[in-house]
Amino acid sequence: MLLSSMLNDTENSQERMQAETPSAWASTRSVSNLMPPYVSSSPNTSTQPPSDFEIDPMCEQMWLASQTYSSLGSAQSQSPRRSSDTSWMSLNPQSSHWDSPQGSLSPFSIDQQMINSSTRHLTSANLLQIYHDVLEYSLSCWLSDMTCPYQARSGNIAHNKRERGSLRSNMIYQRTIRLDRVAQSCNLLQLTHAEDQAASKALHLAIMAFATQWAQGSRRHREKYSTRPLYYGENKVSDGITEEFDRILQRQFWDQAQRALQEVTDLECYRVACAEMIFGLTQRPWSPGNRPPGQRMQEQGRTFATESVLIKLNGIINKEGPPIYLERAARKMHALKYRCDALDKGLGKQYSGREKGTHGIEAMSAEDRETVGLLYWMAIMCDTLSSSMNERPVVVLDQDCEHEGQKETEEVGNMDKSIQGGRWNLDLFLPGNLKQTHRTHWPCSYEAAAEDVIKSAPVKVLLFRHLSYLQNAVRKGASQGQIEDIIRMTMLLYEYWNRTHGAFFGELVQNYHAVPQRIQGWFLCISAHWYLASLMLADLFEFIDENSLGRDGATHIRITNQVAREMRIHSARGLSRLARVGTPSTTNYNSLGVPQMSDFHHAVNEGTVLTEPWTIILIRAFTKACMVFLSDADESLRCPGTTLGHNSHDFERNMEQAEDCMKGLWLLGKKSDMAREIAEILSLTLEELRDRI
Repeated sequence: MLLSSMLNDTENSQERMQAETPSAWASTRSVSNLMPPYVSSSPNTSTQPPSDFEIDPMCEQMWLASQTYSSLGSAQSQSPRRSSDTSWMSLNPQSSHWDSPQGSLSPFSIDQQMINSSTRHLTSANLLQIYHDVLEYSLSCWLSDMTCPYQARSGNIAHNKRERGSLRSNMIYQRTIRLDRVAQSCNLLQLTHAEDQAASKALHLAIMAFATQWAQGSRRHREKYSTRPLYYGENKVSDGITEEFDRILQRQFWDQAQRALQEVTDLECYRVACAEMIFGLTQRPWSPGNRPPGQRMQEQGRTFATESVLIKLNGIINKEGPPIYLERAARKMHALKYRCDALDKGLGKQYSGREKGTHGIEAMSAEDRETVGLLYWMAIMCDTLSSSMNERPVVVLDQDCEHEGQKETEEVGNMDKSIQGGRWNLDLFLPGNLKQTHRTHWPCSYEAAAEDVIKSAPVKVLLFRHLSYLQNAVRKGASQGQIEDIIRMTMLLYEYWNRTHGAFFGELVQNYHAVPQRIQGWFLCISAHWYLASLMLADLFEFIDENSLGRDGATHIRITNQVAREMRIHSARGLSRLARVGTPSTTNYNSLGVPQMSDFHHAVNEGTVLTEPWTIILIRAFTKACMVFLSDADESLRCPGTTLGHNSHDFERNMEQAEDCMKGLWLLGKKSDMAREIAEILSLTLEELRDRI
């Protein structure tokens, strides 16, 4: 089955975006048209972004300084860039415009106004490219016509091939804008002009807040990994305001996006729902000096204690707060899907004043209907992962997000009794059966590799959904039979992955440098998500067995076979391998300074892990894996020899794998204060264990 990626041709996508939002986002035009305004003979020519994107005057001047002397200059010398990279074409120190004898310009002069306009424009275009290279890049894998459970499969092979090969589009943004426009023209949505403007503003600012997470032209961006204990201090910025520009911009856009979303809390449309989802993936920047208390391990007598370290780490992670924006987005997407389904059945036509067969939903094109399903699937995915990670109830219940084919299955009456409780039907989400042995092998064609990775995305979501089922069963005090039934289905899914996608991904890790960059980022992020769910399941299995919540026979088998421990070790090792290949090498001096993802924006291309849009998932995964290795290393010291299977070789291996995970967290720290803080704690813990040898 051929895949259907979501990326469109650059020129066509930009034309569509301009046609759909002519006044909303001028900066999304083709980069070849993003010339500074002073090349025009008319001083009235305006190419600046709309007011939504305007940056205060102080930030404008800092942007000029930082991009001139740090980010853009270093980007040119460090790596080749695409001709369409907006930062690559920006002003640089060698430009004649900067060598002009004109020392300083009046803020009211035409030249200064044009420079300010260009600055704002380049800032927006620069951030838009980061958004494209991270979120739209990942969504082109996660959201596919081939795997979406809420729409019919497309058979347009030529269209699918063209979309799959494109690298330059913002598909989700484009289709969301179009869907809102079509929904309004069909009277499915009624928005006032002010509400329409507020929705656009919220979406644009959410995208800007998302993109400013990545460091550019600052100390964070230039930092190199050190094997010495990491300590960042309260705010290690000593090179003046230029160093902190990306941080100021980050806080400014985060605050603006939060305010814009607060203004549209009660507004239901696709742009607002997408804005809330994007903002829900965005980590809040920490203010200087606002670090969680009690972080210094040396104050604890320099002794490793698993519980005390876990308490500190959980405190840092919990500082993020509840996922309110993702939950709001899921609720709105559910309401919008509910409305479309009702109108599709003829309900609500009495309100639209149209005859049956001519109401709004009938006027939607096939592509618009597909967009409804894709956006709903995106909301369900985010809701499923977020609820299980945070141990919160899902917003959209199973009966409201079942596979489109499940209704037919229910009518035929072929459903397994275990599915009748309302849980997702695995056979519908996984074409074929759970016991299939056929899988993809590397080396293979790009098409085959991409199809395998794209098909793995819903399997990952299924595992998180079953994690949520098991969490709820334990919380509600379900019967032993119900708990065992969920465990049985979960293990079938786990074993299916290990035979198919997991085995193929293992080969991709072994041959990582031969794998196309686009596939690298796709499979690495999905694998990390899977391993996090597996680690959480291992903890839950262990809790169930220790508290005799399952059947005696099944519990005995799991304990005897060390199922929980095997899952935990397997997943932790998988994450350490991902961190090793997904971060810059610190031992191969020939590769130092060479970006792993050379086709991506310079703020993203240092390591593959930086292409993960949902940072907290990788933070949780690498943190849990690192603690597995540190705990085992500590056990090796407490029980020397081979009495419990531990020896000096085990200790060193555990320490190396722990450092791999910590290095992944360190690289994530270039866009996440949380990751930096956790990396520091784990670094000090690692040092303390080594000091005990």
